[in-house]
Amino acid sequence: MSGEPRTPGRRPEAAEPGAGTGPAVRTRIKLPTDPYAEATPRRPRRRAPFIAVGFVLVLLAVIAIVNRGHGSGAKPAAAASPTAGATGAPSASVTSPYSAGLATSTASGVPVGYPHSTAGAEAAAANYVVAFNSAAMVSPSARDRLVNAIADPAIASSLQGQFDAAYAQIDTTYGLTGTGAAPAGQTFVERAAPVGVSVVSTSGNTATVSVWTVTLAGLAGTNSQHAVSEDWVTVTVTLNWTHGDWKWFSFQSAEGPAPLGGLQTPAPGTTLQAAVTKYGELRYGR
Repeated sequence: MSGEPRTPGRRPEAAEPGAGTGPAVRTRIKLPTDPYAEATPRRPRRRAPFIAVGFVLVLLAVIAIVNRGHGSGAKPAAAASPTAGATGAPSASVTSPYSAGLATSTASGVPVGYPHSTAGAEAAAANYVVAFNSAAMVSPSARDRLVNAIADPAIASSLQGQFDAAYAQIDTTYGLTGTGAAPAGQTFVERAAPVGVSVVSTSGNTATVSVWTVTLAGLAGTNSQHAVSEDWVTVTVTLNWTHGDWKWFSFQSAEGPAPLGGLQTPAPGTTLQAAVTKYGELRYGR
């Protein structure tokens, strides 16, 4: 392939063969823009509410560690290196079988009661990401119940206050009431679907798990000023084993990896609104 630069969407002009000494006839052919070209501008993404509170929880984790008087908290672990297969290419990771991480009960609709194992930590992290990224979080009462069901008791009360402050801003942005109700004729949408999980590290009663997920956020319905859109994010959750279960202690988030978007025609807001009502939210498959 030639190393000469080329402009996306265009091919070099080519002379048409012809007789005579007159000026050559030139033809210009326009090609569609290469969607994978590095120079292709990307539409800026609007961050989902879950990501909007990221800085709050990171700060909270630091405060909690200091207030508990420990010399050091759980150290961030380096990302696990992929295992090379026979061909030298990284081999795909597979989570443990369904029964290995199965929760034994639910609390406020969230699966809880995981085994003290790597598989249990995987399932807990994925389910907790789904719960903390659900439309129920805009309701103060439901939010408090979720926090009490998921979070390490050492940080639960402080976490509720931080969430209250963060979601007050989200209510203003989306025009929600103080109880989380959407404007008349519209439905607030906030969901997450884990695509995969990866254990970063485990050490006794602490586990760090990364969850690759796609989220939906926005207002569905007629005349919505905040169309429902997707966002891909990797959430790395730190869990503590306490009170006989894996509990959420802190997290960090990073954008992507995101696949190529825009291959389908977006559905009208009313169609999305009907889908949210028809299809119930799913938890992680364990």
